[in-house]
Amino acid sequence: MNTEKAHAQEELKLSELLILASMWMLFGFMLWFYLSAFHGAPARIGADYILSWLLQEDFLRIIEEPNQHFIFQVETNIMFTFRDGTTEPLGFIVNPLVFSYGLPLLFGLVMGSDVSWLRKLVIMLIGYAVILGVQVWGVVFQSLKMLAFNFGEQTHAVIISHGISDSTIAMGYQLGTLIFPALAPIFVWVLTNRPLVEQFVGWSVDELRNE
Repeated sequence: MNTEKAHAQEELKLSELLILASMWMLFGFMLWFYLSAFHGAPARIGADYILSWLLQEDFLRIIEEPNQHFIFQVETNIMFTFRDGTTEPLGFIVNPLVFSYGLPLLFGLVMGSDVSWLRKLVIMLIGYAVILGVQVWGVVFQSLKMLAFNFGEQTHAVIISHGISDSTIAMGYQLGTLIFPALAPIFVWVLTNRPLVEQFVGWSVDELRNE
């Protein structure tokens, strides 16, 4: 009887967590979008540095898109012949929000958790650092993927000349687009909320080790 009652209380608490996390997540998405120009700036600087190192003189810079500040404009020194016959340095846009939607997801989970405000702040800082790395990874490989596959042989040859293989770009792009953005916030929350996770699943790591 006591076991059933405890189990019911755990289910109730889990349902409360999911409801609170969903509500906080909606608010988190608003903050994430409207403050994207600010929290995305470190990703732009990091991706700019890495692409400059990888492509050297063929890369120019990454700036904010003038009309939409949450989008990155990647500028290169690669002379590209467009369909109208003009030849100019190639530039294109990358949306960094594709790789950072884990921030509002983590925000909802953290705010819905029954932990102190200080711990919530620490978890969010850890999560931001992790998701920032994911965002930099995504922007870099999105840019390399576009140069290698979206603009034809002219830019593909430039990428190959820098020793970057198609398979490396494909793997990095798939990880940065499909895997890392979705899993990063879940991993951070689970690893930083071990007691709560153990309560929901009904066993602890220490018990397994003793067995």
